[in-house]
Amino acid sequence: MDKKLTFILIGVIFWALAAILMHFVGPIVFDGGLFHIGFWIANFFVPVVFIPLIAKLTGRTKHDMLVPTCLMVVPAMALDSLSITLDSFGKTHIYADTPVLAGVTGGFLLFAFVSFIIWALYWHRAEA
Repeated sequence: MDKKLTFILIGVIFWALAAILMHFVGPIVFDGGLFHIGFWIANFFVPVVFIPLIAKLTGRTKHDMLVPTCLMVVPAMALDSLSITLDSFGKTHIYADTPVLAGVTGGFLLFAFVSFIIWALYWHRAEA
């Protein structure tokens, strides 16, 4: 399979796994307590584990993952945005049963995907 399609597929799979996790964990975590704050902080550091892992699995280094990370994040963010919209209108219950909780859990995932880009930019090494 083409490398570009591989990274797009990884992004779709990440979104699907994250959506399933948020459906079950979101109502428990996003109650406004300290656990909520800790979950957001931990969310920012998830890419520190996954970007080097994906880089190793695809024969790259973490310094060469900016473009692949963007290829993973774009479909994940598109699916996340679509899911937030459909949940907010009550058409689906992908993230939660209420529009507010759907927005919070979906926003949490958008933050996670942006965290991936931030870490990829931080590690990016421009070619000379």
